[in-house]
This record gives sequence, C-alpha cells and structure tokens, in this order.
Amino acid sequence: MLSVERLSVRTGPVELVREVSFEIAAGERVGLIGESGSGKSLTALSIMGLLPEGVTAAGRARLGGRDLLGVPERELKGLRGRDVSMVFQEPMTALNPLMRVGAQVAEVMTLHGTPRARARERGLGLLERVRLPRPAQLARAYPHQLSGGQRQRVMLAIALANEPGLLICDEPTTALDVTVQRQMLDLIAEVAPALLFITHDLAVVASVCERVLVMYGGRIVESGPIRQVFTRPRHRYTQGLLAASRLPPRGTRLPTITGSVPPAGGFPDGCVFRNRCPHATEICATEPALTGPTPAEQPRTGDAHAFACWHPAD
Repeated sequence: MLSVERLSVRTGPVELVREVSFEIAAGERVGLIGESGSGKSLTALSIMGLLPEGVTAAGRARLGGRDLLGVPERELKGLRGRDVSMVFQEPMTALNPLMRVGAQVAEVMTLHGTPRARARERGLGLLERVRLPRPAQLARAYPHQLSGGQRQRVMLAIALANEPGLLICDEPTTALDVTVQRQMLDLIAEVAPALLFITHDLAVVASVCERVLVMYGGRIVESGPIRQVFTRPRHRYTQGLLAASRLPPRGTRLPTITGSVPPAGGFPDGCVFRNRCPHATEICATEPALTGPTPAEQPRTGDAHAFACWHPAD
C-alpha cells in the first residue's frame, strides 16, 4: 500500500527527518511514536505533500506504485482525499470556520467528481457512520458550535468520504476526554483501511495498531510488532519511553529520560540519542544501522524486530 524509502526532510541546511524507510501493507495498522519534535508529523505531511513553505522532502513515498514526492501538485490534488487522507491533530484549525460542516464533508467528494446532490446525501450518511447524533441537524452547524469530540468525528468523516486506501491519523484523540477518546479509537479501528497512526501515547497505539515505529531525532530507531517491541524493547530510547509510561511502585521516583529533545539541527553525530543515553560509549559517535538479530540483516517491515543501537537492552 505505502512504501517510504530514505525519506529526508530539510529546511535550508538543517535536516529534520533523516533517511526514514518503512512500509504499510494493505489493511495493516502501523503506529508511529516518539516525543514531540521527533519528526512524526513532518513524515506524515511529507507523504501528503503538505509541507510548509521553505521545507522540502527527498526520497520516495510510493502509494500503490506511484511516487507521491515526485508527483506534480495538480496530480497530487487528485490523490489527496481519494487515495490517501489525513486526520489532523487539531480539527478547529483544520476545518474551515466559515463553512457548515456538512458542506465541508460534501466538498471533498464534489472535488473528486461526485455530483453535488449525491455528495450531500452521502455526507449525511458519513456523519451518521462516525456516530454523530442528529447528523442532519449537525450538518448545518459551524465548527465552533461543535464539541472537540464532534469536530474530530467530522474530520474522520471527511477523511473517509472517498474511501481512501490509506488513512493517516496525527494525534486524533488529543485533548479528548477518556470516554470520547475510547469511542474515537474504536471507530478508527473499525472503519480505517490501511492506517498510519501517529501519537505519543503508548497505550493508545498498543490498542489500535499491530506494528510500531519508534522515532527520535528524525530517524526510526526501532520497529517491529507491538507485542515484541513493548515487551522486549531493544533500543535504549524505546526502553526509556516505556519505563516513563508506567507507574512505579509506591514510594519510588517516577522514571524519566534525562534531558530533552534537542532543537532542529542540534542532534549529535552518530546515534541521535547518545547525548541523553546513560549507556553511551565512544562507539555511539558512529551511527548505528537499523538491524535485526544479526548484523547482516536490515529488516524494515513485516514481523522483523529492528533497532539502531550499539548497546541494545537485553
């Protein structure tokens, strides 16, 4: 479905995403996790061709055999919303405040050739599909008249309007209460085709996805099946993330990762995590390859558990 090969994103001389490669098979749900500033959203925006001005992408992102990074803008507009769709992190800024939400859902379909009357009818069905109450009434509302959970559902309806083969979700449950968050996750798992789910919430990605990519410093540092990565993390960064997400025994200190994510362009040479890693040695100044159990293997997809660390955890 999607094959990303050596994706790099830069602004001027600063590399924000470096040599990222992964694949998503048809019907597969893949999570992309990491701290803020790791490059997760930039990776998604690169695939969609929505990078801000002054930021450029290189490499390949093949969707159904077509390289999205090499497609002219006019052709890319024909693919967005039809072959690949994205649910953005903050629907209040992603939705048009001057258009009724029903018209925004219908617009996605009319732009791809659906007759206007058919698009309006199908739009009401989509609002009902994402479990919005009174869809005909809510279709006439403006975004500011809806709750956060309702706006997220509208964004999901827009993303699913043309039945795309790949859905990208960027923190779709941010700022939602626990009940609404659970409903959104169940809905995404139920209706999504192939899925790239971006989040910093490890419990969320474990409940939705089958495979996970761990990103830090603009690079994939570990990847593999959810159960394998979360029960036996090999990269020291993944180990730190998992430790920080669990409550320690009563009376002990909360585990943390020393330091913070450096600004763009401030990552060290070699292993991007070495200036925060308590296990770093001189060899960590040399960049480790993303490898599996043997040095000869460099798996990226499937059931292989890959990690880029000179001192992997046991």
